[in-house]
Amino acid sequence: MLALINGFILCLGLVISIGPQNIEILRVGLLNDRVVLLASMFVACDAILITIGALGVGSIIALNREITVALMSFTVVFLLFLAFQAGRRSMRKSGGVISFGGQQNTNVSGMVKRGLVLSFLNPLALLETIVILGSTAAPYAVSHRILFVAGALAASSMWFYGLAYSSHRLSNLISQPWQHRMIEGIVAVTLFITACWLAQRTFII
Repeated sequence: MLALINGFILCLGLVISIGPQNIEILRVGLLNDRVVLLASMFVACDAILITIGALGVGSIIALNREITVALMSFTVVFLLFLAFQAGRRSMRKSGGVISFGGQQNTNVSGMVKRGLVLSFLNPLALLETIVILGSTAAPYAVSHRILFVAGALAASSMWFYGLAYSSHRLSNLISQPWQHRMIEGIVAVTLFITACWLAQRTFII
């Protein structure tokens, strides 16, 4: 049970932090789109990544400073790219909802692609799931490791679905194009600040 609780608490602490996945769920939920599907993609991808890390991959990466710094560097670039995309969307005159990479956010395949990109190609998600959670789970015995992973996934599910539900409930208040653009502007600023903070932590001693 201790492994289960540790996995739950650690994952909850990591998943609550500001990151592309949380911001994307808020954005999509407020814009009244397929937010439950997106949350489901994030939970499924977390399950895969945390399991990979718990098998020992996380410990190997955590012990290699060069790989860790490379992941952090890619994370900064990734966050800046997402901030740029959100900034462009905030300046569009139309009220349409534009998804990651400029594709329309109205079909299942597009949402699945978004979930995969923001999970498997998101260095911050890889760092949190494979390296931090995975390396923490690796020293446990196999049976306890399974409980740790189960606790982490329970926290991931609770947070992502809770965030999706909350943002969707607020979507009725966000109906005007200028409000959509304002959300995108806030997203852009938040991602930019997060990238700067992460860069400062990584490269400035």
